[in-house]
Amino acid sequence: MTKIILDLLIGDTLKAFRKRAGFTQMDVVRKANLYGSKISESTYSQIEQGSRNIFASDLVILKLVLGFAYDDLFKGFENSIMGLCE
Repeated sequence: MTKIILDLLIGDTLKAFRKRAGFTQMDVVRKANLYGSKISESTYSQIEQGSRNIFASDLVILKLVLGFAYDDLFKGFENSIMGLCE
């Protein structure tokens, strides 16, 4: 399976999306499992904490569950990369 390398911490952003949706971590996990994800609450918690990589398939499912756009998830990342090149 394809993984996103843990070079971009998206956990805080996922947490913000989750809270905006009014979900607990368990709510997110249950809804993700309905889409076929095998993610556990422990794994999801570690992703939010930035201590675990995420499968690309789980990221797609979390996008559906939490209702965010990929642009929103990576907002600011491009600017930080461009800042390194200046």
